[in-house]
Amino acid sequence: MTPTLKTARLRLRPLTIADQNAMVDTIMSDPDVMTWLPYSAGTSTPEGQKEIALGYLTDFINPWKEIGLGVWAVCIGDKELGKPGEFIGYCGFIPEQIRGGGPEIAYALGRSMWGKGIITEALTACLDWLFGREEIIRAYAVTDHSNTASRRVLEKIGMEHEKDVDLYDSKAKGSGLLPFYSIEREVYFRKSQKEFSP
Repeated sequence: MTPTLKTARLRLRPLTIADQNAMVDTIMSDPDVMTWLPYSAGTSTPEGQKEIALGYLTDFINPWKEIGLGVWAVCIGDKELGKPGEFIGYCGFIPEQIRGGGPEIAYALGRSMWGKGIITEALTACLDWLFGREEIIRAYAVTDHSNTASRRVLEKIGMEHEKDVDLYDSKAKGSGLLPFYSIEREVYFRKSQKEFSP
């Protein structure tokens, strides 16, 4: 069963296929958001946006059943941000694609919510949950060299740039190698000054 996480301003709830329209409206239909995400070329039409949204949802929901982790819907939890319960993005983990890397962090946020520290808040809740599982000792994220906002977020949550990697066919698509950020469980709790007891 997918847990629901709460922070000071957010509610992270299980994603469902019924979130397809919200994914399209918030993420897939906005070129400024999609420019940093996989399969952006397929979102140039409304039909493509719906298809890509469905693919994302399937990839985000299925791992919960298969390996016990996945991606949450990020929703407003504090009325000062907007309407409570409103879908504003997603955040969580997909299965590792780089051997030994641990789960890969995946996130995106609707443009109207950029610059408010929301993803940092959501990622912190996700990592607290992830590293509360003793068997998981490491997580990673991949971003783009020119996505300075994303790189700042990863650094804020304690991740460090370890190397550059070819992922999501980045070299073939002309993007070159992508920055690979990682963090280990013990380092995360030490940097965040949180006490952890199993």
